Amino acid sequence: MIWNLDSLSRAPRVFPADLPEQKGVQAIFFEGMPYQGKQTRLFAYYAIPEHHSGEKVPGVVLVHGGGGTAFEQWVRIWAERGYAAIAMDLEGHYPGEKVDKIWPAHSWSGPARQDIFADYRLPVEEQWMYHAAANVVLANSLLRSFDAVDEKRIGMTGISWGGIICSLVAGLDQRFRFAIPVYGCGYLFEAQNQYGRAFANMGADADRVISMWDPSSYLPDAAMPMLWVNSTGDQHFSPEIFTKSYRSVKSRSVLSIQPGMKHSHAHGWAPQEIYAFADSIVQQQLPLPSITRNEKNIIQAKFTVDTQTSLTNAELCYTEDRSDWFKANWAVIPAQIDVSNTILAEIPDNCQAYFLNVTDSRGLVVSSDLVIL
Repeated sequence: MIWNLDSLSRAPRVFPADLPEQKGVQAIFFEGMPYQGKQTRLFAYYAIPEHHSGEKVPGVVLVHGGGGTAFEQWVRIWAERGYAAIAMDLEGHYPGEKVDKIWPAHSWSGPARQDIFADYRLPVEEQWMYHAAANVVLANSLLRSFDAVDEKRIGMTGISWGGIICSLVAGLDQRFRFAIPVYGCGYLFEAQNQYGRAFANMGADADRVISMWDPSSYLPDAAMPMLWVNSTGDQHFSPEIFTKSYRSVKSRSVLSIQPGMKHSHAHGWAPQEIYAFADSIVQQQLPLPSITRNEKNIIQAKFTVDTQTSLTNAELCYTEDRSDWFKANWAVIPAQIDVSNTILAEIPDNCQAYFLNVTDSRGLVVSSDLVIL
């Protein structure tokens, strides 16, 4: 084990951030992992719901992506939904005006992210991913230490690089009650883009880096329910490695692949499926539908949907060319829903890959597994 989970499971020390409270959202620093002989600190925003009537509330750890930071707005969104939330900056930044598209830096930071694991030749304890994953575990430990928070009902979600970290930590920190990676996933070394090229350039070191930092090495150990949210056209994380990551998890998982979804932090926290899934796990709300593919032949696919809400739409999303997943054009055709929530979908000629999307009465979209023909 790379990390000392016993140490990371203890709440870190907290320090004032000397920033005013913003509508119930507090700013702090908390102690991170040592780096090159010095103690590090992370800037974070956190909030406890204002009206929790003395009862313990669920919590969520928010993991930003590349170019992101601790977003006060993201914390507030979850707090308004009844969650204690914490978002920390994983790249040594602090609130303020960007200079050349970079957030202001503080003097207590650990290592900065070096492209795609480009620091792999350094000692493990000096590599960014080591610190990033550890600091997410520490944020969980800190949130669990708050009196108002129910430590048995804390989940996490991450966007883009935060989704990569979330996917890794899902197999590392079994205390999380749910995990929701958005865009980011595992099997990066198989991607037909900059991720795959980065691993190819590592040569003989690639297997070692995969075993340490690629989420595929950790996902089989994930014990909590997971929701996977992405788009068909995302230019960083393609459908085949995304759904392969989904299949790697032995616990109950749900897919939501949304055609046309753009890639950004704001777009990454917008899908309502995220909040409905979290609520179903820790707030006893209705679950998202789940789809099982029963049978297929060359002309028709049959699915069964297990749902506590009514279905309003079903569509087959398919592509006729999967030679390059990042250039694939995805078409959508209607599928037929019967009274027992069995769905029949005609497979078009020349289809090379497809999945089913269903929409329920709440407007929430879930997907079947990706089928590659």
